[in-house]
Amino acid sequence: MNHHKRLSVLAAAAALTFSQAVLAQEGTPPAEPVTTPPTAAEEESDVPGWFRMDADALGLQFWAGATHSLGGVDIATDIYVVGSNGEFDIGPALSFGDLTLTPMVGVNFDFAGQRVNPLIAPQLFTIYGGDPIYFESWIQFFFADGVFHSQGEPNVAYTRNFLLFKLGRDVSVGPEVEATIGLNSAAKPNDKALLSLPVGPAVSLAYGKGSTLLMFLGYETVEEAQLEDKITGRFTWIYTF
Repeated sequence: MNHHKRLSVLAAAAALTFSQAVLAQEGTPPAEPVTTPPTAAEEESDVPGWFRMDADALGLQFWAGATHSLGGVDIATDIYVVGSNGEFDIGPALSFGDLTLTPMVGVNFDFAGQRVNPLIAPQLFTIYGGDPIYFESWIQFFFADGVFHSQGEPNVAYTRNFLLFKLGRDVSVGPEVEATIGLNSAAKPNDKALLSLPVGPAVSLAYGKGSTLLMFLGYETVEEAQLEDKITGRFTWIYTF
């Protein structure tokens, strides 16, 4: 604080003290201090959120999610939409330094078929956001078959794992592997549990403030997988706010 500003502050304080003393002598209590109501920006909650789009063999998919603090526990939620299907997921976000574990359960809605898929889908997301290493792992179970009686629909497990190394401030590269595993007879058309296993490189690019592009180009290693040329992949755009 410069000399002139300090003198101004001291003068204002002295004037306030003098006026309060005069009011006290006259028997009039000083007025209550005027409090400024919080602005809209101050009232707005700071909830970290994200939005993403994926384009792969399933078509165009939309995701949105956020993490809320409830009683000191971080709760992650998201919605996932592909075609006429939507899913809502919820679970705790457990942070241990650079490592975050998010176990979730989800329920899927088939809007075209006007039904709710019968069983909640358990999932586990593991993220290590270190520097210069980033690791992400998905483990998901999808139970489309009936809970109490068979409906003849496939139950599958899916995992996605990639490890990225920073090449600079905005570019990271590394390997990625995904696997789809059949859990019941309806999911094993060839009596083999491993339905798909693409392997290949992944690239992450910072794309403006809060935006990231992820690109995966994989080769399908399972001969019986339903692909003509065995080349698969995914484009992903993620925006965090």
